[in-house]
This record gives sequence, structure tokens and C-alpha cells, in this order.
Amino acid sequence: MKTTTFLVAAGLLAISCAAPQEDLVSTPEPPILEDGAYSLDKSVWTYADSTATFEPQQIKIYAEGRYMFATWNDVTGSPSIGAGTVQTKNGKLYETPLYNANGIVDSGTVFELNISKTTRGFEQEIKGMQLEDSSTFDLYESWSSLTGKASPYDGLWQLSSRNPIEGVTDFKEIKMIGGGHFVWYHTWSDDSIEHADFGYGAFIDNGDGSVTEVAQVGSIEGYAGEWSIDYTKVGADMIQQTYINTETGEEIIQNFKRL
Repeated sequence: MKTTTFLVAAGLLAISCAAPQEDLVSTPEPPILEDGAYSLDKSVWTYADSTATFEPQQIKIYAEGRYMFATWNDVTGSPSIGAGTVQTKNGKLYETPLYNANGIVDSGTVFELNISKTTRGFEQEIKGMQLEDSSTFDLYESWSSLTGKASPYDGLWQLSSRNPIEGVTDFKEIKMIGGGHFVWYHTWSDDSIEHADFGYGAFIDNGDGSVTEVAQVGSIEGYAGEWSIDYTKVGADMIQQTYINTETGEEIIQNFKRL
């Protein structure tokens, strides 16, 4: 995974392209895109005098008025992620980030996306993205729809509690489920060393409270493969996830609240 050639995920190191928030406060419109999971085909950055094309491994999920994407950033040597709310207004898609790789986002930034549906999925364009060095570019991305079914666990979730694990402190996680897929990002500390990881793949609801997560891409060595996890809904806005750590045999219990 860490050999992926890619600079940054859209909207993470880009710090501009905000739309006036007051324009979004009105009667909700039908969504431009159906809930589901999408895989990035390519990303094109167009500057005033040059163009760069990237083809990273990246997933993006839309569900329940939320979104999340994740990939590996070769420049920083760490995951790039974004998660937040999504709304359709005047034929455009507006994404308001709540979380990125640095944690909670409170800048009030809203990204305006021009969306065009395609036979494979959709294309998106964001004008005037601004980087930390004040340079700007126009971002174009093409996405392909991934096959999968909705589940009772669809949505954006934040870890609220977890049973203590020896040697692990300050564990935090964001997870998105939708379109028969999942994506997660977590951070934690070990002897004052900070860790950050992500993973995504197919989400198979077996219908009996058990789920098979087929890990396809991730930053943890040996993560790829099938993971059997028990899911329990606690009301409409909480889920409990239980699985066995295959290395230690320890049962891991995690509780998530809906965002």
C-alpha cells in the first residue's frame, strides 16, 4: 500500500474552495448521487502552467447524508482521510468536512463539487483549490461505482468507548459503512509513539448479527483478508462491534455513536 504514487487526497492539504454556508440553508433537494461506495479511477490537478495526473487506491462512501474517503499519502507517509456531511443545492454537491487526518475540523469550510453522472459512476470538479503555499489548481476526479448492498449499519460512526488494551492509549476511530463497503481511520499511542492507520474493503452483512469484512486495502501489515465481526445495533444511533484479535486471541469490544 505504501508504494502507491499519490500526493494528497482532495480537500486534505487543500485549504480553500469554501462556499457561503448561508446558501445551503433552505429546503433540502434530492441528492445528486445515490448512496453507495465508489473507487477513484484518476485525479487530475490543473495548474496555470501544468497538469498532473494521479491514480491512487482510494475509496469514498456516501450514506445517510454523510461521506468519508481514505487513501495513502506518499508525501507525508501517512493516511489521508476526510469525513463529514453532504448536501445537494442548486444542482451541486456540498461537502462539509468534520474530520480529517488531524482530527476534528472546525474551520467552517464547505467544498462545492460539480458532479456529472457517468455509466461507470460519476465525475467531479472543484475549482480554485488552494494549497498551503497559496498556489491554486482545479481538481478533476473520476469515480467508479462499487457493487454492494445497503445494510442496517450504514452511516458515519465515531468510536465512543473500547475495552482497555495493554500498551494502547488514546485510541480514536472514525468508520463509515455504506454500499456494501466500509472504511475506517484510527489513531493511537504506544510508549509515546503516535500511530495512524486506515483500511477499507467489502462489507457483507450475514443477516444474523455477524458481518464479514473483506479487507482489501490498508496501512497495517497483514491486514488484508476476511475478518469475522459481530455487530449489534443499540437503538438507532449506536452500534457495538465485537471481534477476536487473531494475534493475541483477545476479544475486542468497540462502541460507536452515529455522527
